[in-house]
Amino acid sequence: PVNAAPFTYSDGPVEEYIAEVVANAHDCSVLSLELMRGIRDWPSLYHLSYCRSFLLRPLRRLLQGRTVLELGAGCGALTRYLGETAGRVTALEGSPRRAGITASRCRDLANVTIVNDTIQDLELDEKFDVVTLIGVLEYARTFGPKVKKPEAALLAAASSFLKPGGHLLLAIENQLGLKYFAGARE
Repeated sequence: PVNAAPFTYSDGPVEEYIAEVVANAHDCSVLSLELMRGIRDWPSLYHLSYCRSFLLRPLRRLLQGRTVLELGAGCGALTRYLGETAGRVTALEGSPRRAGITASRCRDLANVTIVNDTIQDLELDEKFDVVTLIGVLEYARTFGPKVKKPEAALLAAASSFLKPGGHLLLAIENQLGLKYFAGARE
C-alpha cells in the first residue's frame, strides 16, 4: 500500500531462497515435487511442503466452490491449497516480499487474488463465505491493531468480512503461541 509503514515480519534471508525456488518451479501445485526438492531447512519445509495443507483438507467440502478470504497468507502454501479447492480466493499478506512469493506460487490460478495490506487497513466491499486466520492471531499484539485488546479487535475485523452464515477458520499453528498471548515479544 502507498505510504504504509514497513511490515517487518519475515523469516529472514531464507525468504529470498523460497522466492527463487517458487519462481523457478514449473509446477507450483500443492503436491509439487519440484517444490519438495527445494526443502533444505525448517522455514523452507514450512513454506514449500504439502504438509500444511493437511490443516484444511478435512474442510474441503466446506471450501469447494466458496469465496474465501485468507488473512495472513505468508508465502502462499495454504493460499495454493485454497486456490486449488475453493471457488475464488482473496489472500491478504502484510509483507510485500511474502505477498510477492504468494503471487508467484499462485501465478497459474486465475481464481486467486493477492492483496498486500494489513488486516486493520484492509478495505473490501465484498463479504466471503469463509475467512481464515491461520497462524495469525498469536501475532496480534505485535502486528495487529494498536488497541487494548488486539486479539479481540483482530477477530472482530476478520468476522466483519463474513457473509451471514459464513465460517471463520482459526488455527494457532505456533506451538509457542501462548507466550504471545501472555505478552512476550517476538
